Amino acid sequence: MSAGPAAGAAPPDPSPAGRDADPESLPPELAALRARFAAFIAGELAPAERERGVGDEGDADGELRHWVRARAEAQGFFRLLQPADLGGGGLGPLGQVALFEQLGAANSVLARFALGGDGGVLRHAVGEQRERLLRPVLRGELAAAFAFTDAPEGPRTCAVPREGGYTLDGVKAFVTDGPAADLLLVVARVADAAGGRAGTGIFAVPRAAPGVRLVRELRTLDGGRHGVFELTAVAVAAADLVGEVGQGLPRAMESIGAVRLRIAATACGTARWVLDDLRARVRRPHRSGTPLADHEQVQALVADCAMDCYAARAATWAAARLAESGAPAVAETAMAKALATEAAGRVVDRAIQLTGGAAVVAGHPLARLYTRVRAWRIGEGTTEVLKLVIGRALLADGDPLSGDR
Repeated sequence: MSAGPAAGAAPPDPSPAGRDADPESLPPELAALRARFAAFIAGELAPAERERGVGDEGDADGELRHWVRARAEAQGFFRLLQPADLGGGGLGPLGQVALFEQLGAANSVLARFALGGDGGVLRHAVGEQRERLLRPVLRGELAAAFAFTDAPEGPRTCAVPREGGYTLDGVKAFVTDGPAADLLLVVARVADAAGGRAGTGIFAVPRAAPGVRLVRELRTLDGGRHGVFELTAVAVAAADLVGEVGQGLPRAMESIGAVRLRIAATACGTARWVLDDLRARVRRPHRSGTPLADHEQVQALVADCAMDCYAARAATWAAARLAESGAPAVAETAMAKALATEAAGRVVDRAIQLTGGAAVVAGHPLARLYTRVRAWRIGEGTTEVLKLVIGRALLADGDPLSGDR
């Protein structure tokens, strides 16, 4: 039997590797990829952020974003999420969670531009659409924005069949990166016509098309840029319908599900960064003469943060594992997104409370994170909406927690 610690000695601190270990072991190639991504962020992106004074996404101009994409492409990161049959990395849910969690753990703004999109709903493009629309977007030659949400005060976006195509009318709000987009991917309700089908469709609409007007540009708390677009009698050719009528909403929700998992992973990484920063902060000498870490109330708050991180990571990695298997994971992904973003909000809030007045001064890392994390609880489905998604799945498809799927 080995001897225990000497009398009066503090127990050894658990190793960082053990504390930060993933809820499941990553394949060696994914672990190596994550390590390379972490080194890329620390070696290139973090210095650029400091030099350019980048505090949120809105501070990164087009030139800087192009530089990040070019460097990420050179290092083999930019195309990782793109389909393998189009020359991309075809990275699955597990790999995506690993990288997006690392992105959050690095507390990096520019890293968000290093991982190019997976094509979103354009992955369902067929025939000449793949060459005309999908490939230019994947190569970064065209910037596409997903126009999903109808403006609350506006009419529902509708597409009326006409000879050779459709006419679109409506108002789309919160079109992320819409002001800088070349192409809008518009979800619209297709009106019934004689002999035609009714349902939702996705339409590829050039920003410069007649009848498309950027009504307002929005900048949200997290620094994101969004647009409100008015569509008035916009003519869309039948060749610009992505997929078929009736597939619009299911395809849109499929794309949103993947984004929800990435947001959950980013929130988990961000919460880990805050917890590590908080642990170091409360151990430092305090003006009272005693480190805050010596106070039991502080220890309890740090423990609350750690439990939030642990539970959110477990849910997120479990959802990623299920999605990786190819099984339906709508409810599990919704749970991960809700749990992780709510947990990150609580962790940041506690850290601000323990840090004090300095943390609510503009420019402080925690002040920036407070606004950024708050927006995550709304984007791609509010927590309240996600509860409805989960509840319906529980009542209609069986128990997502049963382990049988």
